[in-house]
Amino acid sequence: MTRRFLLLAWLLWGLAAPAAWAIPVKVGVFDNAPIVATPRDGAPEGIAIDVIRWVAEREGWQVSFVPDSFDHLLSRLDKGEIDLLVGIAYSEERARRFQFTRQSLLANWGMVFRNAQSDIASLPDLKGRRVALMRGSTHSQALVELAAQFDAAFTPVYVDSYAQVLEAVAERRADAGAVNRVFAAVHAHDANVVATSIVYNPIFVHFAAPKQASPALLAALDKHLAALKADPESAYYASLSRWLEAAPAERYPVWLPWAAGGAAGLLGLTLAAAAFLRRQVRRQTGELQQRAEQLQSEIEQRRSAQQHLNRIAYHDSLTELPNREAFRLELDTMLAERQGTEERLALLFIDVDRLKNVNDGLGHGAGDLLLQQVASRLRGVLRAHDYLSRFGGDEFVAIVSDIGESCDAELVASRLLSSLALPIDIGPTHIYSSVSIGIALYPDDATTADTLLKHADTAMYQAKEQGGSRFLFYHAQQTARVVERLTLETRLRQALEQGELTLHYQPIVALDDRRIVGAEALVRWNDPEKGLVMPGAFVPAAEDTGLIVPLGEWVLEAGCAQMRAWQKQGWADDITLAVNVSTRQFEGRRLVQSVERALARTGLAPAHLELEITENVMLIVNDDVRLALAALREMGVRLSLDDFGTGYSSLSYLKQLPFHSLKIDQSFVSRIPGQAGDTQIVTTILALAKGLELETVAEGIETQAQYDFLREHGCEFGQGYLMSRPLDAADFAARLGSRPRRGRR
Repeated sequence: MTRRFLLLAWLLWGLAAPAAWAIPVKVGVFDNAPIVATPRDGAPEGIAIDVIRWVAEREGWQVSFVPDSFDHLLSRLDKGEIDLLVGIAYSEERARRFQFTRQSLLANWGMVFRNAQSDIASLPDLKGRRVALMRGSTHSQALVELAAQFDAAFTPVYVDSYAQVLEAVAERRADAGAVNRVFAAVHAHDANVVATSIVYNPIFVHFAAPKQASPALLAALDKHLAALKADPESAYYASLSRWLEAAPAERYPVWLPWAAGGAAGLLGLTLAAAAFLRRQVRRQTGELQQRAEQLQSEIEQRRSAQQHLNRIAYHDSLTELPNREAFRLELDTMLAERQGTEERLALLFIDVDRLKNVNDGLGHGAGDLLLQQVASRLRGVLRAHDYLSRFGGDEFVAIVSDIGESCDAELVASRLLSSLALPIDIGPTHIYSSVSIGIALYPDDATTADTLLKHADTAMYQAKEQGGSRFLFYHAQQTARVVERLTLETRLRQALEQGELTLHYQPIVALDDRRIVGAEALVRWNDPEKGLVMPGAFVPAAEDTGLIVPLGEWVLEAGCAQMRAWQKQGWADDITLAVNVSTRQFEGRRLVQSVERALARTGLAPAHLELEITENVMLIVNDDVRLALAALREMGVRLSLDDFGTGYSSLSYLKQLPFHSLKIDQSFVSRIPGQAGDTQIVTTILALAKGLELETVAEGIETQAQYDFLREHGCEFGQGYLMSRPLDAADFAARLGSRPRRGRR
């Protein structure tokens, strides 16, 4: 008994399993026979339904049909309530709303029918008439626009289906009506409905999916439709033959056999009329030939438009590379081909470093030119069988196939980085650009497209965090770091809102006598959970997310307020407050406005404020930057070029812009006087500053040998642990109270 029960359970499971495994697909259908029809007492049928069923059987889809009016189905497709809509004509407006199959189901065009009593023969005759149109139909909208162009505007009578269009014409509720020729071939045989010579708007009928849906359904339809069309004996052509060549019974009236008997008596009259009919046939044949030629021309135009549609749908217009949709199709195909084999591939996620600086400084036009140049260089060094696409914004993705070891992907990534070593010309401006690359391997790191892409993206962000212009392979630990980074961004926003930030101040001293002449404001984060957090742990995240702007404004106002408080106590009337400024704060006139607001609120004189601007500002020099710097100097604020020597400064810009001083980066100071190369760089910077009449400040002085070397070679000011670590406000005030006083400049 037990064995019988187990056998029965196994059989039932085997029958139910395919349904459980099937992919559910909701298909919208409406009355548009023979493409699709929804009989009241039966399942949907028609050419599109035959194709859907044929594909579903091979793809394992569990199809359910959703009947509705065409207009309502368009709305439901927009909302993602259905997965596919059958029998929809392509238009540019619809292409912005939905995804379309690349393969069309069939060609179609619009035709106008009149009732037997009206005298409509051509387009101008429609003027002022009542014309029945199906809601939401491409042909309906096209006829309205065409009539307007020829001053033949009519009164639309909207209905829900093409069948209702012909009914309205036959019952004289409309003078004419527009349907498509496929529908007309089967249904327009009512004696009260007559075809006119108005033929227009050739289109191709497609399947469509929601804009944000996965392209997998449409990709499967494209694959099978292409195969079906290539085989004259396929089910596709059998369906066309079945639905387009079948004549409905009502086409032949019941009195036709009786009329045939009486026809013999009219033979004589027929012979007499033969000559007249021949002339009529010749005339109509000529008109039909003209219409056929016109239709052929329009079909060719439509075929060209279809090719253009494919180009738009699967290519990026800026770089001419395949876009995100094309990339996903290619990756899905390549992964499917490698299942069950030992073949490997690498996915390289490529992000252009500092593109936002270029967009903000030189405008989005310059950013677009940069992306085009970067795309060209990347494409130029990839192998013929590798695949490069623009994923969107400043992101590119490359599929590197035919790799044996990870070093093969490493070699490709190195070539991509090297391709950007030379500057890029953006009009008259030279820009140094670089990329950060994350690499994930199939099947080592992932076996699905989504996971592979996510891992490559994670590795790319790690490369960017390490300074950019490098590549990194994915490691599982990186995912935890990304989550940690997202948590950090959230906590940092809360820190700004909840007052968890504070300032420390590092003295700037004159190297000739070590007197304090200034203080650099350095932000710290008093995290309730982790204690005092240094800026290196959160400022990069602030830069990436844009939080650096409100953070920088907070530092500016808090520092000015503290400096003014010290002045009121008589301790800081002869020193300057130095505040770091991000290049992102230059957007619009925001920096100037922030400084004006901070000085006005705190009462600090402009001469006691110095803005330290990173050398990266040289990458975005434009009229806005020049005007902002000029306005700040005119206001009386001092300007210092920070981290000098680490970026790509142009000496012409350095001479033109209104800086008061250069700040020598600690990476050079830390290796003097022992390293010959760095010693030469520092002495060159000091000589350059002297020639340009700029003061110099060295940061990161930690040894007496560094201090002595800088002082002996003409450096005027410095800061570093040798003189003092950054101090909180109370300790810095104590230092001020015990120092000799003399102005910095």
